[in-house]
Amino acid sequence: MTYSSFLVRRGTELASAHFKDADKQPKEPPAGLVALLFLTFFLLFVAMAAADSGWLQVEYTFGMVVATLTAIEDTHPDIYVRIDADADVDPNKPVDFNEPELATATPPKPITSKLRTTIKHLRARAGFWSGFRGLSLYLAYSGLRGFISSFIPVPTTSFFGQFVIQSLLSVLLSTWQMAWVHIVISEPSPKRFYQRIPSWRTWIKIAPAAALENILTAAAFFLPMAVASFAGWVDTSNDKGVPPLVALYRFMGVSVVPALLAFLISVPARVVFIRVAASMLPEEDESIVPFDRSFGGKVNPAILGGSGCISLIEAWTTFDWSARVRFAKVIGKTFAIEVALGIFFVLVLGGQLFMLGTDNLHNAAGSKPNHA
Repeated sequence: MTYSSFLVRRGTELASAHFKDADKQPKEPPAGLVALLFLTFFLLFVAMAAADSGWLQVEYTFGMVVATLTAIEDTHPDIYVRIDADADVDPNKPVDFNEPELATATPPKPITSKLRTTIKHLRARAGFWSGFRGLSLYLAYSGLRGFISSFIPVPTTSFFGQFVIQSLLSVLLSTWQMAWVHIVISEPSPKRFYQRIPSWRTWIKIAPAAALENILTAAAFFLPMAVASFAGWVDTSNDKGVPPLVALYRFMGVSVVPALLAFLISVPARVVFIRVAASMLPEEDESIVPFDRSFGGKVNPAILGGSGCISLIEAWTTFDWSARVRFAKVIGKTFAIEVALGIFFVLVLGGQLFMLGTDNLHNAAGSKPNHA
């Protein structure tokens, strides 16, 4: 989402720069097209904000909350949690397979094996809005990053500068990211989100995982963009005769490969960060899915003189193959839905903007004097 917001900001700057050209100023577009465009924006906003099927649920609930739970859930826990909403049982009651009627039963699949079962479990445990747990902290984190970066005089055209700034901000605010993981994976707590942010003494433990994730991801995105900029592929200084949408689409086209590369690299790096952060979940917080706090005995408690967390390598090696497959499925489904929604939005809005721009060109052509 960080790099998506960067692309949106940069695209807005490109479009704004082109529309400042007097030759590209709108020439009284038809009121009907403008009204249709505003109606489309409103309907798309409603679709994005819809609680059950909107973009927010796809991006945040599926891509972040469910993925985080998948990264820490035990594949074969000692105690399972019921998720069958049709059964006449308490959904919060653990399943005891020593019961006679369940002694020969096949152990149920992990909760995060499907998006539907995960959402059902979250709502049974934490209420209807549990799919957006941690959202307040995430918004505060994003706002703080934006506020700090606004005081740093690094333009969006300086991709190497953006790589340094975004990497540093992510590592410096890693305890905020860690608190978000704790909120997502634990049972509801009466504490406010700011009360769950660990002290700076914890920063030294989580900083290596944050550096691994954010520096690798930022490098995969910004460094190829810097190469493309050096090659002149994103230079718009000589695009006087290029329509705004063409320049914008060209920039987005050049950004596709770096964005996909950053996405692929971020997936395993994100798993490592989540599991390292989860290994430091406070003792008073209970996990909302089956979760082995000891990570197979790898975690040496701080009270016994240990670090109280797992290493980067252990975070990955203790992530069994079945869990990796589940995690990949969650990310794959989320990515596919986002791509489908993105293509739909681009086609709808792009088509209307194209119609608006074409009409402006016709108006401009009709307003030119006939020198013949």
